[in-house]
Amino acid sequence: MASNSDSIYNVLSYIHRHQDKVTFIPQPNSNVVSVGVPDTVPVANADIYFPENNLLVNRMGADFLAKNGDLLDDFFERTNSSKLDYQQVWITTGYVTSEHTYLVEMSFE
Repeated sequence: MASNSDSIYNVLSYIHRHQDKVTFIPQPNSNVVSVGVPDTVPVANADIYFPENNLLVNRMGADFLAKNGDLLDDFFERTNSSKLDYQQVWITTGYVTSEHTYLVEMSFE
């Protein structure tokens, strides 16, 4: 498992600021948000956090949640969860080479 990195924060911030340049992927799960980000977006440590045609699951630490609560809350509001809040955030990332897309999936527990 990779550490909670600035790379993930930067990608989440990009998605938040440029929603017109990413693709929100409909999900049947009520607590999940999935996003496709074009691979033209610069990503630090992409080889670590966005492995080619594989997935990497990263449980975000309490410090990350505390520091970035407003940003995460914005994504949580996009879920269909019946819960009022969340205690944990799992972020799954990968690079889909055939689509030239970074995949970011957030699961709120």
